[in-house]
Formats: sequence, structure tokens, C-alpha cells
Amino acid sequence: MDTSFDTQTLIIGAGIIGLTIAVDQHLRGQTVVLLDPDGPSSRASYGNAGYLSPASIFPPASYVSATGLLRMLVQPSGPLVIRPGHLPSLLPWLLRMLRANQPHQRQAGAKAVAALHRNVVADYAPLLRAAEAEEFIDAQGALAICASPAMLETYRKKAGEQQAHGFACETVSPDRARELEPVLGDTFAGGIYFADAARCVDPGELGVRLAACVTKGGGQLVRHAATRLRPAPEGGWLVDSTERTWRARRVIVAAGRWSDRLLTPLGYRVPLASERGYHLMLPTPGVSLNRPIIFADGFFTATTMRRGMRLAGTAEFADADAPMDAKRAWILYEQARQHLPELDASGAVPWMGVRPALPDARPALGQARGHEGLYYCFGNHYQGMTQAATCARLMGKLLAGETPDIDLAPFDLNRFQ
Repeated sequence: MDTSFDTQTLIIGAGIIGLTIAVDQHLRGQTVVLLDPDGPSSRASYGNAGYLSPASIFPPASYVSATGLLRMLVQPSGPLVIRPGHLPSLLPWLLRMLRANQPHQRQAGAKAVAALHRNVVADYAPLLRAAEAEEFIDAQGALAICASPAMLETYRKKAGEQQAHGFACETVSPDRARELEPVLGDTFAGGIYFADAARCVDPGELGVRLAACVTKGGGQLVRHAATRLRPAPEGGWLVDSTERTWRARRVIVAAGRWSDRLLTPLGYRVPLASERGYHLMLPTPGVSLNRPIIFADGFFTATTMRRGMRLAGTAEFADADAPMDAKRAWILYEQARQHLPELDASGAVPWMGVRPALPDARPALGQARGHEGLYYCFGNHYQGMTQAATCARLMGKLLAGETPDIDLAPFDLNRFQ
């Protein structure tokens, strides 16, 4: 072994993607260095909905028409908003997103994501065992509630396509939905039950457990911010950070929304947008759910967790560092209360995190072309929790020189070049 390397494998980013890759490497007998300025699961991974959604294979925009999308954009309280002044810089991304939502492109994308999602819950099992965190994932399915008959019909059609890809989806009546979740009111037309889904009862603490597994196994979690990547003249990679320069044989960029800042200087086109998601954490909600509930018309989710109930969703396009608009989190409560009339918001805490959104709603996962030893996994949009364990398994195969068991071409960053 070349002892001039600080580490054989350096992972930039300690969100759920970087952490699961690190634990997979630990299980393969490898030690890693994780670089992250904020510690494990401190940003978007901390505040996600806790919803593992295998059947979510279509871009969110595919659930509404183009005119419906425009209507959302002009509603300040709607599920999709673009901050004033941000539209000009976002426009190229929006055009790419609309192209990706054309029927042929959408179906090709769904096929690729379906392959990625085939075993997303099962792939967590070895990682959870290693981290002594098996109690963090609860597989009791999920329930989508549709307030309007039109949205129910949209979900029914999507469910047919999801079933064709092998996912378990069942249309349920309001009465059946209330059997599954007795605290629901009666203001909805019906729903879809997703038997393959699961929930994470504490995403932030799960990240802490995964990080502890890595460090106990000899790995390092270093609170440095990576600022630049450079091929080392003598082989491997130099990673400049806020504190020092690291030399690694191979580097994995899993820095979420900030991945483009590292890869663009190397010549890669990385069309990431800052899709800011909000949640409202209710510590004493007064009601409890057995599984994640998706409020389809509002495009958000309610999940009962260890520390209360989390209402999570909405998409706000703005600069990554723009101040949080807490009103967007409180909108989720007002909408959820229409279906959960006993919901209590006492002591509620709003939160915002920046999701890394690529225009075709598929992650970037693979080995960088033309740069030996450079790998990437980011752009998981709102599905980081769903996709993390599978992405880690596939990355492990790439790093070991093994052939992945799905076609990774649809996730190659080269699709944007």
C-alpha cells in the first residue's frame, strides 16, 4: 500500500448518502475519511420526511398538467414557489425539467428509477445491523390521501404504472383508509396504499448511529469543508479543505446541493437547483399515525416519529443560502388539519433544508469519465432517504471493480454534458 495517502477512500459529505456509502465500505473491510463541515445528517438529511417510498418513480411534476404547474407558481401558499428574482437563473433548469417530463422521457426515467428502487428497504438491513439501528426503520407501508376526485384519478393511473413496474399499490376507499389510520377525518375522496413503503422514525439520530459505526470501525468523520478537488501528480486525488489538504487514492463526491462546486471546475456540467424543502415538527401532536400519510393535493407528508409528528414537503426554489420563510412550514399545518382535525401544533418548530435537485429527478451516480478514482453520488432530490442504501450498495460494487446489478447509464453525469 502507498503510505503517502492519508486514506484510500475519502467521501465528501456526511448526509445520508455519504454515511451509507461509508458503512457499506466498513462492511467491505475498508476504512474511510468523511469530510463534512456540519457533522452527520445535519442538513437536508436531518429534516427529511422519514418516508421510504419505493413506488415514487415519477417526477413530482408529472402529477399535474403544465397549466396546473403554472397555477401553483402564482399561489404564494401553494406547494411550489420560486422566490422573486430567482427565476432568470433557474430558467435553464426549468426548461430541462419540462423536457424530462415529456411522455417518452418520463417513461424512460421511470423505468430507470424503478430498477434503482427495487430493493431500497431491504438494502438498509445490513447497514442497520452494523450500526445497531434496526429499530429506526419501520416497514408498515404508506397511505396517499386524495382530497379531490381528480387527484384520486391521477393517483390511480400512476398506481397502475407503478404496479406494472412491480410495486404493490392498492386503491382504498375512505372507509378503508380510516381503518388503516383511524385519526383521519372524512374530507377526502379516497387513497392509495403503498405496501412496499416504510418510515424512518428519527432521520437525524439514524445519521448519528451510522457515523458512530464508521468511526468505531476505524474510519474518521472530520468537520472540514472540502473546497477544491485536484488530481495529484503522483496519483490519486488532492482534496483541499478549510483546514488542510488531504490525499486519497479515490474520492466520492456526495456533497448534496454543493456537489457542483467541486465538479464544475473539473469540466463537468452539473445542473443542480436549490429545491428548499420545509418541515414543521410537532412535539405533542395529539394524534398518532401508523405509517407515513401523503396528502396528495398538498404535495406533503405527515410521519409520526420518535420526537413527535413531522409535516414535511413543499418546494421553494431560491438561492441555497436565502433566509428561511417559516410561513411555508406553517402552511403544512393548516392543510394537514383539514384531514387530521385533532392535530395540535403546541411547541411546533419549523425547519428548512436544501435538496439537491437535478432536472430529470434522477440522481447522479457513477464513476467520473476521464478522471480515474473520482466517483459521485448526489442529486437525490427529495428521495435521499429512499435511495441511500441502494446507492451505497451500487457504489460499493463500483469501488470494488464489480459489475452493478442494474444499468447505471441513466444516472451517469455525462447525460448533462
